[in-house]
Amino acid sequence: MNVMLFDGSMEELLVAVYKVYVDKLPPVLFREEQFTPNLIDHPVKIQFMEEEFKRVRRSMREKFSEEALDIITYGLNHSSVHAPTMILKFIIKCFENPKNAFRYQDSFIMEVTKLSRQVSLESHRFMGFVRFNQFGSVFMAKISPDHYILPFIADHFAERFGDMNFIIYDEGKKEALLCQDGRWIIQKNLALNEKLFQRDTTTEAWQTYFKNITISARENPTQQKRSMPVRYWVNLPETEST
Repeated sequence: MNVMLFDGSMEELLVAVYKVYVDKLPPVLFREEQFTPNLIDHPVKIQFMEEEFKRVRRSMREKFSEEALDIITYGLNHSSVHAPTMILKFIIKCFENPKNAFRYQDSFIMEVTKLSRQVSLESHRFMGFVRFNQFGSVFMAKISPDHYILPFIADHFAERFGDMNFIIYDEGKKEALLCQDGRWIIQKNLALNEKLFQRDTTTEAWQTYFKNITISARENPTQQKRSMPVRYWVNLPETEST
């Protein structure tokens, strides 16, 4: 069976939509780095085609609600190997009837909505879970999110720290958000040296601040772990002694 491979971008996703309708390819899509070669599936690499991309994008903007477009945007960035295929099939369902995006009695629609909400929630969480240290004139931060969230936190940090040059590095996915003078890009396939993230006075300041605002009589470890999941603690200096 033919399966489509893409780079994970919205641009190539929409070209895949075109391929399903025009070239009659099966609606099965994988990120290139997540596809495992096997004896049954024949991989077809999606090549970006601007005219086809714009055609599908225009149709989606005309027919889909903003909420449906958000579900697609967030859901595409879920780390699950099945997410691209699910989002592709979701788009097809929405073209069949735009109201399908909100037919929550459909278990598939609910599952796609769940994927989207997981990415959205993690993106909002990481707006408060990033800790910088300074390396020369650049501020560095390392994060380990479950999903591909850098595009969703980029504007927040660029606006908040527009006067700083900074890098937020997703060590698990080897991607980095690079920001200079308020302008940002995302660089993929990037391996940064661990020395760039060594503790400095900024790290110590975080630890001192956290210690000083803590009221021992009101400590609630259970609530803390609920609002700040333990899996994120590895890059939070204030939790090193917790």
